[in-house]
Amino acid sequence: MTRAARAASIGGVLDHDDDHEDADHEDDDLPAPTAWDIGVAIALRAEPADRSALDELADAMLVWAEGPEVEALTTRSVAALWSSELEGLLRDGLARAAGLGDGWAPAVSAAAAEFERDPLASPVTRAVVQHLAWELGSGDGPPFFCLCCLDEAVAAAPPEERRRRAREAALLAVHNAAVPPAEVGEAFAARSPARLATDQRRRAVRARLGRLARYGRTSMPALSRELERIAAEPLPADPNDDDVWEVVAHALLAEHARPELN
Repeated sequence: MTRAARAASIGGVLDHDDDHEDADHEDDDLPAPTAWDIGVAIALRAEPADRSALDELADAMLVWAEGPEVEALTTRSVAALWSSELEGLLRDGLARAAGLGDGWAPAVSAAAAEFERDPLASPVTRAVVQHLAWELGSGDGPPFFCLCCLDEAVAAAPPEERRRRAREAALLAVHNAAVPPAEVGEAFAARSPARLATDQRRRAVRARLGRLARYGRTSMPALSRELERIAAEPLPADPNDDDVWEVVAHALLAEHARPELN
């Protein structure tokens, strides 16, 4: 599914109104739901424990990557997450999706038949896991954070401004820095963002940016080029000279100061 189609289907499914008086007539005018549409409608939620199984797929989904590599990542994530509990949740979700309206019934029936034949390989299972990954990765950034918008901004910026714009992607890597809240509070009280920096944390941030760059080479080329340069450069010896870490440290301190905004 293309980036535009996937984004449209997320909005379309989430805005679906089961109680609309003209739902049956509207269904006649809509294309048949895809496996992705059904997966979004099933609406499972990612848990923190799912992180290790979904990390790489999450980054691929965040940059709207497509192709064999994403399919391989999906297969790996499905296998890592699979359990009798997940199987039951998917079966229940398909039953719920079947009730979304007459326009959904044939597609959901076909998806359910494929699921029963081979639950792990079924398109709806793969779509659900991809959506879980997308949801998990999106949760790493602030509300309304948009990598597509950032790619467009980098592409439109003059060369001397592109790095500054691209390093905003480090907001997604605040999670990877894994700074304990107590340390953030101490740094906030001391007004010293640099004290949060360790080489391990700074490398983890750049590794995340490098992974986003790798998966986004085709879908987000302008942003990916800048992130690849950042990921490949030597780590600045002095954290005060690390403009990438600066983005992470300021985000941590801002969240500490105004937690209600996050």
